[in-house]
Amino acid sequence: MELTPANLLTMSRLVLTPVFAILFLMGMKGWALGTFAVAGFTDLIDGTVARLTGKPSKGGALLDPIADKLLVETSFALLVWAGLLPLWFFLLALARDLMIVGGIIYLTRVKAPLPYGASLVSKCATLMQLAVTILGLILWKRVELYEVGDALQTWFEVAVVVAALLILISGVHYTLMGLRILRTNKQRKDERA
Repeated sequence: MELTPANLLTMSRLVLTPVFAILFLMGMKGWALGTFAVAGFTDLIDGTVARLTGKPSKGGALLDPIADKLLVETSFALLVWAGLLPLWFFLLALARDLMIVGGIIYLTRVKAPLPYGASLVSKCATLMQLAVTILGLILWKRVELYEVGDALQTWFEVAVVVAALLILISGVHYTLMGLRILRTNKQRKDERA
């Protein structure tokens, strides 16, 4: 894989994810929050950097969702472990992500053309998942923030519900998109035969 600026950002997220997990498990709340914020920021800008530098790559397009899912699922698992996030939310996000990765693997095996980049609904879902984690990490740190109060808890709960809805919508969207790609790919093969 070519080491473009965007790919370096994506790879940094792969490195920061275990660092974040270690800091979280060591109870280093401020450092864990900061590390996640930096990793989340690389998620938000790597695609833009690829477009601005004119260097999107197939390797980056495949590595980016893996790095995203690893960061998000790790953070959700840790927040569930800390008792801040409901298990159903983690399982919903994990099921959708496994479905997407499985779909990408299957489409690659049948040599179907994969679209570059995430859909708008998926980007919104990712943004809300990052918000859920940031809010959850702030709640986890709340003792050091002098009790942020019930307002933050309410915002966190709303973010969880909105993120869950977007996860469901994006899961359906990707399923339909995958089926459409398979249908188009089959039609092309039939026309060539």
